Amino acid sequence: MPIPQETIDEILRAADIADVARAFRLELKPAGQSTWKACCPFHQEKTPSFHIDTAKQVYHCFGCGEGGSIVTLVKKLVNTDFVGAMQWLAQRYNIVIPEQSHSGESNAEAARRRQFLDDGMRLLTEATGFFQEQLRTPEGTEARQYLADRGIDEATVQKYGLGFAPNSWEALATWANEHGFSRALLTATGLCLQSEKNQERVYDRFRNRLMFPICNELGKVVAFSGRVFGATPAEGGKYVNSPESEFFHKGRVLYGFHIARQAFSHSKWALVCEGQLDVIACHRAGLLQAIAAQGTAFTEDHAKMLAKTQVPCVHLAFDGDPAGHKATLRTIRLLQQTGLQVLITTIPEHEDPDSIFRTGGATALQNIMGQAEPAIPFVFRIACQNHPDGSPEARSAIVTEMLEVIATLTDEVAAIGHCQWLAGQLRLPEETIRGLLNQTRAANAEAEQRSRRLPINMTPLPAPPTLSVPRLVLENDSANTLTATMLDLAVHFQPIAEQLSQDPDILNPLADCPAKNALTMLLAGTADGDWEGTISALTRSDLCNDQLVSAVLVKSQFENLFALPERDGALQQALTDCLNRLQAIKLQQESAQLGAQLEQQPDDLAALAEAAKLARERQQLRTARRRRPSL
Repeated sequence: MPIPQETIDEILRAADIADVARAFRLELKPAGQSTWKACCPFHQEKTPSFHIDTAKQVYHCFGCGEGGSIVTLVKKLVNTDFVGAMQWLAQRYNIVIPEQSHSGESNAEAARRRQFLDDGMRLLTEATGFFQEQLRTPEGTEARQYLADRGIDEATVQKYGLGFAPNSWEALATWANEHGFSRALLTATGLCLQSEKNQERVYDRFRNRLMFPICNELGKVVAFSGRVFGATPAEGGKYVNSPESEFFHKGRVLYGFHIARQAFSHSKWALVCEGQLDVIACHRAGLLQAIAAQGTAFTEDHAKMLAKTQVPCVHLAFDGDPAGHKATLRTIRLLQQTGLQVLITTIPEHEDPDSIFRTGGATALQNIMGQAEPAIPFVFRIACQNHPDGSPEARSAIVTEMLEVIATLTDEVAAIGHCQWLAGQLRLPEETIRGLLNQTRAANAEAEQRSRRLPINMTPLPAPPTLSVPRLVLENDSANTLTATMLDLAVHFQPIAEQLSQDPDILNPLADCPAKNALTMLLAGTADGDWEGTISALTRSDLCNDQLVSAVLVKSQFENLFALPERDGALQQALTDCLNRLQAIKLQQESAQLGAQLEQQPDDLAALAEAAKLARERQQLRTARRRRPSL
């Protein structure tokens, strides 16, 4: 859902890049007027080379080249896209992002619905506090002992918001009523159920359970998972989870994701476990990249969430029983369809990450999670275990199961390689395996097409645009240096920008690149009398994400001239140097064109005269450069 432009503007007006940097524990030190420096969060360094400019709300690292706007900084530090970054900033600065009105809703109805959703989110957050308070009561003694027996200390309880639902039909409902929350909110959030006998009464869904808050990717509580503890089995099974609602979509939420995704960029892999306690154990062992679906119900949306973070590899650590193998195979296919590499960690029988951590500590869990088997060999091993007799029928079943997984690979070279490997393992012709792979793909495509056929009079919604930030490999040549210098002068010195804006065609000899586009944009705005406003617009544009542009915006190579009274003469000399270099490039281009013309028509006297003239002008420019006084 697109965020309204006025909301984006409001967020960017409220946000401050220094505050954001400090939120990610960067130690900022003053580096000049409105500028700060710190050790870069994107590469290891001891001497600070990461600079931010609070006036322009941009950053650049002069060590690794990372740079861009405040939105780009949040995108990379949180590992999210534009919408996720705006949501993160909106949450930090207490700005509400309005939802699109449902079809036919009036403004008043949309406002009431927005208020209802806001109240529901507030209820879920405050209910977390209620369950935490209950854990500290005498009735929560057994639950506290259960946590202590599992080695979960108070700091972990606080970090993950663990709580206790008392063994009562209406403890939460009574508390909510006393705090002004309606019955409608209690049922809409899934915290309570409606009584069938009395429509005026609701009762608690979670009773006598250890409570795990489930957070969305922004860290907001959207649901709960209640787990049994102790020797007495509770009604409803081992886990009771919040139902699907406007607040909670099971297939779009991963437990621990808001913590783990910041670790993906450092670890380069995600770790998918089965349960909340497994995730907590992994995090305590230093494996902060651990996450879990609710149970083993990993979905296509979960796979897309991981792919969106650009983490290249996913390790699966499900149980080793048949149910765990089935979930693993299904998850492998979902992840491979998004282009992710998949590896499998085999958990010892009758163990899980939580039990391994409790008995062996962080080292034992890290060692086991570090041992991973590529997905295709794993699938082959399990298929051979399921069909061990070596008969033609068994080999056929193995091929069928293998091709269902290989068919989901998006890398054609990898798929062909795995077909060759499978043919060698089963001593079958490679052509046969390749042919069966094509049949499998065709059957899957037809099945997918059938499943996606729309009812009459329904049209699909347009796919959201792919958000990407281009990355340029900059060449350290004179043309780029010239472009950067001219942009530097125009950004930091308004009189220079005004002088250049009088002749915008002067930039024509420069090769197209983000720095030239930024300079063109700035000169056009300056010509319209809005130099400052155009710089502000530039810092919010994608051009700001270019390494050269962000470096210029953050730090001027002429900053030593800022406070000098005689700076005008030095700046004018710098501009003259740039204009002379531009002229030289123009003459060189014209000379090349004349040279090509003379190769075709060597007796063209007019062209010969023009070439001689250009040669004299180029020589004059070289002489002027040699005589130029130093700044």
